[in-house]
Amino acid sequence: MIQDLLLLLVRIVVAVAFFASARNKFRDIEKFAAGNAVPVPAAYFVATAELLGAIGVFLGILAPLAAGGLMLLMLATMSLHIVKWHSPYWASAGGWEYDLLMFTLAGVITVFGAGAVSVDAVT
Repeated sequence: MIQDLLLLLVRIVVAVAFFASARNKFRDIEKFAAGNAVPVPAAYFVATAELLGAIGVFLGILAPLAAGGLMLLMLATMSLHIVKWHSPYWASAGGWEYDLLMFTLAGVITVFGAGAVSVDAVT
């Protein structure tokens, strides 16, 4: 029971974070693309993947698959921070600490599933 509640809490935190991130990207997709030196179609892909991942994780619909996709996004983001932008670790200095946290929380969902409180669990 406690495990299912904690998984629900992790799912909510991940979903809210990625929904907010997708919403912000869609508000000004050209600005996001330019600021991250990615083509506009790639920016749309990232924003859409974040939105769909957030919905899947929140509802528990194929949550491990959705969370795995979010993990891939976070790996790409951390790679950009480390290799291309040479960012420090701490998020307060523009680093990749937050990305690692989201990667880890999505990993929990990927490994342990959505728990009993999810659409997939309803039979």
